[in-house]
Amino acid sequence: MIKIGMTLRLQALEEEESSNYRSKVVEQEGSTIYIDYPINETTGRTNIFPKGTTFNVSFVDQSQTVYQFKTEIIGKKMGKIPMLMIYFSQDDMIRIQRREYVRVNSALDISIHDMKSIKKPFHSITTDISGGGLCALYPIEELYHNGDVVDICVVLPMENERTEYIMTEASVIRIFKKDEADKPLLTLEFKDISERDRQLIIRHCFETQLKNRRREL
Repeated sequence: MIKIGMTLRLQALEEEESSNYRSKVVEQEGSTIYIDYPINETTGRTNIFPKGTTFNVSFVDQSQTVYQFKTEIIGKKMGKIPMLMIYFSQDDMIRIQRREYVRVNSALDISIHDMKSIKKPFHSITTDISGGGLCALYPIEELYHNGDVVDICVVLPMENERTEYIMTEASVIRIFKKDEADKPLLTLEFKDISERDRQLIIRHCFETQLKNRRREL
């Protein structure tokens, strides 16, 4: 599936500002992949990556399907060019849907504010989230209607023990009730969300999927 010469996109998990890098596969031996030094897609420069540095890695195969997996640097090798060694396990790989964002069940703290400061803000818990929007428990009293735009803040715990705060505008898409739920549900679609924040949410979804898959195994 991963071939020599293939381009990999790496997202550093431990940097203060998550950075995206690109690299190419130089060699492969079993579960070890040798890559050239990753180039920062913003600055065009490389960085110092010590052993143990963790990344989310994505690539596109011949059928244009996107896959993602988490890895870490397990060593370095000097050849015609300096290379990093990363671990690859097909069991940890997740297929990413390209046409729509992957949605996962996730209970996250969220606060919702009226942009005009007319309606009172409220705090709630999400039931699921994706890179495109989320669903949250909604108070019994009617505050908002379909099409309303609100300010939201979502508390996003990451696997690296950091907590991110996603603040963006969102549109109210639907308010509905499920028979098994005590409260109505509110679906929101992100508006004008920064690409950095969207990528953080996508990473949270990926990490949640991976945890669920490991539990099943």
